[in-house]
Amino acid sequence: MKYLCSLGSNIDPEMNIHHAKQQLQALNSNCLFSQNIATKPVDIDTQNGFLNALFIIDTSLSSHELKQRFNQIEEALGRDRSDPERSIKDRTIDIDILGPLDEGPEVPDYLQSLTTELGLAS
Repeated sequence: MKYLCSLGSNIDPEMNIHHAKQQLQALNSNCLFSQNIATKPVDIDTQNGFLNALFIIDTSLSSHELKQRFNQIEEALGRDRSDPERSIKDRTIDIDILGPLDEGPEVPDYLQSLTTELGLAS
């Protein structure tokens, strides 16, 4: 199944996005990545801007198994997944599944510009 996913970082973002992409490619070499774009923080109080990207991954893993792999990558890059406030703190990397590609997953407004590159925008 193909999933549309997002990547984001606001702690040393160039390095962490690069390392995350390497690990995602190791998980599945068929990942298709958008360019990285600078975005403003959403729902987080910080002075650190984000670097974000979208990607499509084609995998036989279930969404639950895929999220577990993404969590492992986040932890390997220094994200504390046990912190209950992790969603409102600066992060080395955040990898999210937006949804199965064939179900037209909702893309956050700040990432909409990247959908054309991946052939998703009409």
